[in-house]
Amino acid sequence: MNQSKQWYQRRVRGRSDGSLVSTAVSPYPTILQNYVGKNKWEDAVRLCRFVKDQALWASLAAMATASKDLSTAEIAFSAINEAEKVEYISQIKEISNSSARNAEMSLFCRQPVEAEGILLQGGLIYRAIRLNIDLYKWNRALELAIKHKTHVDTVLAYRQRYLEDFGIQETDNMFAQYSKEIAVDWTTIQNKITMELENERGK
Repeated sequence: MNQSKQWYQRRVRGRSDGSLVSTAVSPYPTILQNYVGKNKWEDAVRLCRFVKDQALWASLAAMATASKDLSTAEIAFSAINEAEKVEYISQIKEISNSSARNAEMSLFCRQPVEAEGILLQGGLIYRAIRLNIDLYKWNRALELAIKHKTHVDTVLAYRQRYLEDFGIQETDNMFAQYSKEIAVDWTTIQNKITMELENERGK
């Protein structure tokens, strides 16, 4: 940190032997929290740029991510050299559908249940199914597909590919049953997925 920009509040605390000790406490985390609490993201970024402290940037990155403020999160993660997270956020920002974008941010915050709820509420059934496929929550993916009467074959196809890749036999009775009843055709599935994504852009 630039020493010319470094200043501290002095606090006095008691020790177990009854003596008093003066400690230095930086006011910047509190100032940052106040800015974030008032949604003053630009002020928060300016503060971090002024202080030039990695820990403060990391705090801003976490708070911006939790608040789903993509632009601020991107700036903060870039400042602490989190290239993969910057790239991921950049990809999220390119998603035109707001429900899909918010769901991806919930996933980024490790909140898959919230992400699924956002997708279902936004009518993005395929994305909700695919979310569970990507998380290997096969039964939940099949449950959603059956309930909404769509993409059952998609779930079966990805399940079969997964089992084949790991040389595993199907042991789930429900998957075994539906695999006998529904044919899997990857060309048909890919065409349906393409149509889903195109329709999503119009929502």
